[in-house]
Amino acid sequence: MRRVILATTAFLVMVALPDQAWSQDVPDVTDPDNPLQIAGDNTSFGGVSAEFLEFGAGARGMALGGAFSTIADDVSSLHYNPAGLTFMDGPEVALTIMPYFADTNYFWTGIAFPFADGDFGLGFFLGRFGFGDQPVTTEADPEGNSGLTYGVNEVVGGLSFAHAFIDRFSAGVSLKFINDDLATGSLGGASASTFAFDFGVNFHSELGNRPIFLSFVVQNLGGSLGHSGNALRFTDVNGSTADPSVPDQRVDPAAAKTATDAFPLPRLFRVGLDYDVVSNENNRWSLMGEFVEPNNTGAFFGFGTEYAYGSLSSPVGVAVRGSYTTQPDNQYDEGVITADGKGSDGLALGGGLYYRFAERYRLQFDYTWRSLGVLGSADVFSVTLGFD
Repeated sequence: MRRVILATTAFLVMVALPDQAWSQDVPDVTDPDNPLQIAGDNTSFGGVSAEFLEFGAGARGMALGGAFSTIADDVSSLHYNPAGLTFMDGPEVALTIMPYFADTNYFWTGIAFPFADGDFGLGFFLGRFGFGDQPVTTEADPEGNSGLTYGVNEVVGGLSFAHAFIDRFSAGVSLKFINDDLATGSLGGASASTFAFDFGVNFHSELGNRPIFLSFVVQNLGGSLGHSGNALRFTDVNGSTADPSVPDQRVDPAAAKTATDAFPLPRLFRVGLDYDVVSNENNRWSLMGEFVEPNNTGAFFGFGTEYAYGSLSSPVGVAVRGSYTTQPDNQYDEGVITADGKGSDGLALGGGLYYRFAERYRLQFDYTWRSLGVLGSADVFSVTLGFD
């Protein structure tokens, strides 16, 4: 176990190094022996595909930000940290709905269950983001009167497996299939697909007779998405910019297609810590934090808290949650974007209510409000059926 912890710590130190890199040496005419170094930021801002993979799963996890990976102990572990499958009390199935901005929608569903007295966990999940039936507009047809429509359909599905090696350490892995179709409908489709996997570990112990958790998760390691399909094929190379006064002398113009580059998935390296300030039979108050190193923006932090009440003698339980995640995308030389009251970007608030019936069944409802800064906000709804 010491070797595992040391190896994990060494790896985290490497991935957590600042993303500033010295891009080149420039000779200094005043001191040729000590060339100047010009700092360059190699972060691939906006340079990844399938960013819907970062949305999350479950209103509970979204209310706690990415920091939820440290205490993930329900079906949403399939997204945040597959190692959490071994913490489940019994099988669960859940559905999450998030109406997003610009008439888009995000859905996530999963089913998971522990077995062999909690030594193992297994689950399956499916997520979808997109929209449909939008009119095709062009420079020649700005109103979309042609009757052509298009849509976007991004899907991820996969399975997760976890194992508790000892009573304090568990690990899990998820295998994903991602399909990204950016031109459904009349345009004929422009799609791409690839495989990826997540890996997560969780170490838990006690500090001051209260639980403490440490997690490490790597998400979306895998291939890239390079699109192809009928929507990228064409034969009219002149297009709408051709001069109508000049007759087209071509006969059977050669077919062509637009070449596209392949873009990587949004890869994230997460390390989180959780401590239960209050932990007894009826009450739990958890504080958690997480450091994240992504490949599509700067490193950021997330902080969250959850208070849950659930008496063993009562069939009803409640929880309140909140988190804040720093937004490196909004950092500029002049400071953080706070104009027009949009400084709440990264804030999430939510709560949950469950009811136990027939002794071993649990029906749970969760809600989360998420601030999206200049884009507005999003409401997240989840329903979970558990068999404890």
